Amino acid sequence: MQQKMMQPACKARTAARFPKGVVAPFTCIKPIHTRCSIVLEAAMRDTTAVPVMSKGELNQFPGSAGVYAVFDRDGALQYIGLSRKVSASVAAHMQELPDLTGSIKYDIVEDGTREGLTSAWKSWVEEALAETGSIPPGNMPGETKWQSRSVARATKPEIRLTAGKPIQGITIEGIIDRIVKENSVVVFVKGTRQQPQCGFSARMLSILTTLKADFEVVNVLDEYHNPGLREAIKSYSQWPTIPQLYIGGDFVGGADIAEQMLGTGELQTMLREALQKA
Repeated sequence: MQQKMMQPACKARTAARFPKGVVAPFTCIKPIHTRCSIVLEAAMRDTTAVPVMSKGELNQFPGSAGVYAVFDRDGALQYIGLSRKVSASVAAHMQELPDLTGSIKYDIVEDGTREGLTSAWKSWVEEALAETGSIPPGNMPGETKWQSRSVARATKPEIRLTAGKPIQGITIEGIIDRIVKENSVVVFVKGTRQQPQCGFSARMLSILTTLKADFEVVNVLDEYHNPGLREAIKSYSQWPTIPQLYIGGDFVGGADIAEQMLGTGELQTMLREALQKA
């Protein structure tokens, strides 16, 4: 009887010869003692690039651990990363590097441990190196702009209008008015500080973050804590779109207006004056 050949429990992968200094994008890499396991992850070439934005809205990405590749608007590979939560990393890149974040390829890694994610990341970097002759520019030694600041740093929680109960004793417009007047700088956006849910909200948060402004955020999509806010804020300001920025109790405008004021220096002046009065 012909015996079946026993397959090895695992197959050693040839180590990638990366340029000196290239490591997986963790803040700290420690020696890993691995156990032999079979890992079947998708190759980057076999995954589909998903546009980050669709019809002005941020596409939904999985909130699971995985490896991902970022392509610019021309389809050029810019960065390969790994994340405990892919959706948060993509939103952060869109907020901080919108011009370089056009589409995403990703693969969810079942082994979400540090060693599992690092193995998948190395595989994708090896693939890019083999196909292009170089690693992506965002993974080059000394490059730090893709190491997300908004995910890594501690951030303020969003302001909530209620504790999850119906509003009583005051109108929602009254709560909005109080929030606007009690906070020097407050912005009403779609999504959260770390995960904006539309491109305009991401741009607004990026502008304020770049200016290192001390600002508050209110999520108009949080119907549990902020019921009816999405329409109420439009009525309050008589402005039809979101996001909406308020400085010193006054309505400033949306993302386009904030961007124009940033270019002229007017926004910087308003923020400085408002924070000095606080």
